[in-house]
Formats: sequence, structure tokens, C-alpha cells
Amino acid sequence: MNVSPRFVPNEPNVFRADGGFSQDASRLPVSIRCPHCRELGSFNAIGAAKAFNKPGKVGGNTVIGTYFATIRVCPNLKCFGLVFVIEAGNGVVEIEPPQLLDFNPDGLSPRLQQTLKEAVACHAAGAYRAAAMMVRRLLEEICDENKAAGANLHQRLASLRSAIVLPEPLFEAMNELKALGNDAAHIEAKVYDNIGADEAEDSIELAKEIVKALYQLKGLIARLQARKAAP
Repeated sequence: MNVSPRFVPNEPNVFRADGGFSQDASRLPVSIRCPHCRELGSFNAIGAAKAFNKPGKVGGNTVIGTYFATIRVCPNLKCFGLVFVIEAGNGVVEIEPPQLLDFNPDGLSPRLQQTLKEAVACHAAGAYRAAAMMVRRLLEEICDENKAAGANLHQRLASLRSAIVLPEPLFEAMNELKALGNDAAHIEAKVYDNIGADEAEDSIELAKEIVKALYQLKGLIARLQARKAAP
């Protein structure tokens, strides 16, 4: 069993590389994406770190790991959101509320924004199959908004090709997202062996590229053109 490093109550403490604590080091910022405003920032601790021990398994043996917890504040002047951070010798272990993948809601209808927001929230909560299902729902809503008809999503995606203009790889991505969503929703589906953190994140990133090309690119170009100097 490991011996806990010396910890001084009510003082800023942090792990050193050798597994001990250094005074005032917990004042060092932690770089994370704020779960409240989704902005990246360097979060400073409020008050002292609190240490605790937790048993775990390493190579079949039970060992005691030492962790420390801090309350940290978002540096964004429009946010100042608070997060609870648990760290160990190898860095951040857990953040509550969890970090969220970033996405741009500009140009999206309210329901598309909400569906993508729910997919991101599911991913952050570790509900990866639910995230894949929400991305599949996003495809359904895109088809509906563009009047792509069909008896099922496969047929509606085929109809969508004649209703919108997108690069071919993004149409292929839609079919992959449909398959992943089907696997998440149905026990018998076996297209993907696993739906974990990476698969869920990739599905959201692809969904972001689809909505960017379909709804946001024109707005970005229009804003750039509006900045042209008058002739």
C-alpha cells in the first residue's frame, strides 16, 4: 500500500513529479474547455486543494492512489462558471460538469441546435450510444427541413442528394452516421463492433462538418463579402 504524501490542510497544495505536494502549486491554472460557455481557458483554483486517497487495481494488485480536488473558475468575463476538478500525478482525472465538445450554432434552426446540443451533452456524460442516436436524429431533421421524402432514412438520404449541394464525402458521411445510429438503437445491428467515446466524438465532428457546409458556409462568405471596401 502506498503512503500518502504530506498534505497541509487549508493551504494550496499540488502533486510534484515525485508524487508529493508542493505549496502554492495548486494555484497553477488548468487548461480546459468550460462546460458552461464552451470556451477554452486557463482555470485558476479558488481556495485550497483537498486531498483524498482512493484504492485501485494495478497489475492485479490493490494500490492506493492520492488525488486532490479543487474548485476552479472560468476566466471568460462573460461566464465565470465554476467547475470541480480532480487531479492526480498524471494530470486532470475528472471534471464536473464534464467538458463539452465545441460547436457553432450559427445558421442552424432551433431544433437542429437542440439536437446537436443533446448529442454533445450525451457524449460528455459518457452516453455514447445516445450521442450516436442523436446524430442520426439530426440527419432525420436535415432531411425534413429540405423536403427529402422516403419511407425510411436510407431513402430520405438518397432523396436529399437531389435537394441540396454538398461534397460527395459528406453524403458518404451521412450514410456512415446512419449506420452508427442504427447500431446504437438496435440490438441486432452489427455494422460497428463498438460505440464508445471515439466513435461518438467522430460522429459529432462529422455532423458539425455537414451542418457547416449546408447552413453556415454561405453566411461566413456573406460576412466576408460585407467587409469589402465600397467601390
